Amino acid sequence: MKLFRLRRFRLSPSAGLLAALWVGAFAVLSAQAQPVSRPGPLPGTPYGPPPGRVLFFPGPNFSGEPLVVPAAGALENLEYVRDSRGRKWNDRIASIRVEGPVLLLMYEHADFQGATATLTRDAADLNALSLGDRRGTTWSQRISSVRVEPIQPAAPGFIQWERRDAERAVRAAYRDILGRDPDERGQRDYRDRLMSRGWTEDQLRDAIRHSPEFRNRDVSEIIRRLYREVLRREPDPAGSAKYSRTLREGMSESELRAELLRSREYAELHAREVIARAYREILRREADPAGFATYLKRMIEQGWDENRVRDALRSSDEYRRLPRR
Repeated sequence: MKLFRLRRFRLSPSAGLLAALWVGAFAVLSAQAQPVSRPGPLPGTPYGPPPGRVLFFPGPNFSGEPLVVPAAGALENLEYVRDSRGRKWNDRIASIRVEGPVLLLMYEHADFQGATATLTRDAADLNALSLGDRRGTTWSQRISSVRVEPIQPAAPGFIQWERRDAERAVRAAYRDILGRDPDERGQRDYRDRLMSRGWTEDQLRDAIRHSPEFRNRDVSEIIRRLYREVLRREPDPAGSAKYSRTLREGMSESELRAELLRSREYAELHAREVIARAYREILRREADPAGFATYLKRMIEQGWDENRVRDALRSSDEYRRLPRR
């Protein structure tokens, strides 16, 4: 970030007016990408539809204070953008709402570098969008720079794809929707549609969702596998019935995984593992019932992470009395 030293100059009246107009315009442009706590409806204009904007949220399902970026806006480094509480936006975005005719380009690194992805509609949980090259890595809390480009409402925009980015988008879509890597023919065909027809990633994913393979999935096997992977148990009848219906209605495998990861059951399972591991490694014993209950409540209800639990244990009298190794 560059810092500028302000100096005093004596201006003529006409120059002073121009300077005031320039400063006012700069202030308007600077304010466009500021976070707002409660964004209102997107206003239209007397000459056409609303210009569009994108809202970035720190929590899934559009929760938390959003960062709002209007059409034609760009933020090259989210490390320097902060919310109303002074927290950096870099690697914090978990869900995205797209309003109006805009195309979002999001990047893994600052200065529009690294892996990239495009969106023209909402993403309620970025854990459902694979990063592409690395299996098991999603876009949740991985965005460092963004562009928001206006598009014509009457026609989809034509996206200029680099070959590497197109292949990454195809891999991510196959993993998220079909639960596997693309075969050679699928990779080639969909890559060519992205590059020669200018498809967006939403068009790519819609096409895969309409494929015979997606329609004929074994939903019972998907549910069993994800329950065992995430919750480490067999699916209960109610959960099996619910997710059989939603999978047949179009839910992808990655969307189901993301929903299970958001469940209270998974949060408690993860918290129990964190607490037990922290007690063994820091206090060199199993967690007592009272301590376990205290930290479980703090993780579930107050949002504590593993680092906070470990810091609290290291600040305890018991830890200070332990013989040093």
